[in-house]
Amino acid sequence: MGLQLIFVVETNKKCNSDWIYIKDTLEHFYKYERTQVKFSVVYMNGKGNYKKKEKEIKTLISKYSSTSTNNRSKVIYCFDCDEYNSNPNDSEFLKNAQKYCNDREYDFVWFCKDIEQVYIGKRVDDSQKKKESATFKAKKLITNVDSKRLSAKKYQINTSNIMRILDQYQELRQA
Repeated sequence: MGLQLIFVVETNKKCNSDWIYIKDTLEHFYKYERTQVKFSVVYMNGKGNYKKKEKEIKTLISKYSSTSTNNRSKVIYCFDCDEYNSNPNDSEFLKNAQKYCNDREYDFVWFCKDIEQVYIGKRVDDSQKKKESATFKAKKLITNVDSKRLSAKKYQINTSNIMRILDQYQELRQA
């Protein structure tokens, strides 16, 4: 029985920055049987496009399940919190996105205030995201990230719930 985890990320395929941080998290903090776990990525090209990705998600699920009747897929949407604590629009967006995920039984991962702040401790201009994530990977900076920051229960600056979500999957064991 295989598990496909479909990560739906805010960035675009060309930049790929979000996936770099997430993949490093998987590789550093978890052990898994590579033949039993498949990672797929869907790029939103901006967080406001999350509802437009259903067809792509369904195609990935269908393809994976067609290879074995025992295969299962789980969808994990990943969002930055942005200015949730000072901008009512950002706060409302997160509520709506979380409801969307809950209604479809998708997992909801958040990064507060954004993925770069969680992993490298600072906000990054859009034009620098690709470069910063490449540096993060090349210098193996994931080793400096405290797993407690990635296991938060509620929104708090420099934290995420990603490990709380990933820990649900028995195929992923903490390293």
